[in-house]
Amino acid sequence: MNQTSDSQPEPQPQQRKQRHPVLFRLLAVLLGLALVGLLEGGLRLWGVQPLPYSRDPFVSFSEDSTLFVKNEAGTEYLTSADRSDFFRPQHFPVQKGTNTYRVFVLGGSTVQGRPYAVETSFTNWLQLNLQAADPAHKFEVVNCGGVSYASYRLVPILREALHYEPDLFIVYSGHNEFLEDRSYASLKHRPELLLQTQRSLLNLRLASVIQSLLPTEQNTTPASSESENVLATDVNALLDFQKGLEKYHRDPEHHRAIMAHYEFNIRQMILLAHQAGVPLLLVNPVSNLKNCIPFKSEFDPRLTQEEIARINALWKSADECSWDQAERKMDFWRQATDIDDSHASLLYGVGKTCEYLKQFSAAKSWFIKAKEADVCPLRMREPMHDSLFRLAKQYDVPLIDARQLIEQKTPDGIPGSELLVDHVHPSIEGHQLIADAIYEKMCDLQLIVSPPDWKATRDQLRREQLESLEQEYFLRGAKRLRRLQGWARGRSTLVPDATTQTHTK
Repeated sequence: MNQTSDSQPEPQPQQRKQRHPVLFRLLAVLLGLALVGLLEGGLRLWGVQPLPYSRDPFVSFSEDSTLFVKNEAGTEYLTSADRSDFFRPQHFPVQKGTNTYRVFVLGGSTVQGRPYAVETSFTNWLQLNLQAADPAHKFEVVNCGGVSYASYRLVPILREALHYEPDLFIVYSGHNEFLEDRSYASLKHRPELLLQTQRSLLNLRLASVIQSLLPTEQNTTPASSESENVLATDVNALLDFQKGLEKYHRDPEHHRAIMAHYEFNIRQMILLAHQAGVPLLLVNPVSNLKNCIPFKSEFDPRLTQEEIARINALWKSADECSWDQAERKMDFWRQATDIDDSHASLLYGVGKTCEYLKQFSAAKSWFIKAKEADVCPLRMREPMHDSLFRLAKQYDVPLIDARQLIEQKTPDGIPGSELLVDHVHPSIEGHQLIADAIYEKMCDLQLIVSPPDWKATRDQLRREQLESLEQEYFLRGAKRLRRLQGWARGRSTLVPDATTQTHTK
């Protein structure tokens, strides 16, 4: 018994020895993390800010081309004639006046005012609002809305506009990210956890200090040192050409990569503006949910032919029900969605039936599901809205929620044809609402002081603006709207040539 008890304590010193290296390593890691945390906290207190990267690691352009050029006299900047297919003419003085407040608004065709033009875009209504509030100042609201322009095409424009003495940037972007053919080999198969980790690392002030010490040519994101896509100076949207709609297919990994690139670009614009000390406002875009049939739908590829046949039979039964039989119609829809809950048109049909039954909350949910399942995403995806709000909060950037604004002004709370003329473009009244919301945000930020009687002057200026537009302006808008609706449904007849191809690495 004594021998056994004497021999049992022998391994204890050895066990302690084995634990010491593990404990030391753990303490070393914790100490290192604590030092990094202290350094990071010190840099934040010191006012060090995250830095933008010098170039886009995913996209580059075959030619460098500025949006604005000087006139012959050298006194004004004008929209370059080379960009006239995508931008409306704008101009502003080379020498900015002492009483001038200069705003650059960046985005796609919504910013431009499509299907009409700049004259009834929210940029022009904003300028009239500012003029009504403070006639002693000159307000230059420069419309940089490019047809089909995605966020990665806006970053170079913002970089250029920094040379033109801006007082404010406004960014309304999100609907055009899926228009051009691009590859994202370095992003597609990257786990979501890794993307989130990289997103956090990009915001570290310590990373900014290291980045500032690197040579410019090494100042790229960790994702890639070279652009994966070389694009033409202006947009070559897939839908601009024959059979463009056929090129869209269900590809969740590719879509996720596109959305990650969108977040990168919005972050770039925020940091570029912050670095230059120029305020920037974000606008959360709005989409037509209830009056826009999805552009392309596909069944879940895992379905059998028997399951697809069953869905089609249920679909036919639902279509054959009159609206007086809406409950029965809904039963068929639900049976079909139990088999496939990813077919966009099927989900939209459920939403329309809920809308008829005045189940508006459910209808909105189904319409959003239909938008998200649309194989041809011409309306901003929900994760992109989330990115916009996350970045606004992270970098303390003011955000105007145009989607919520339109929802609040729509009786059933579902954005539709009341204030939108197609899948994404607001009506003239919708543009005025957005302009008012931006103006109010500028007042909240004390960028301008709003006098109590400004609305009467604003209304008068609006009437004069609308009366100055000839009937031809509205007729052109209606014609352009019909073309736009055909384009979105893949009805283009143009044939692409060698010069319109995207070059991917």
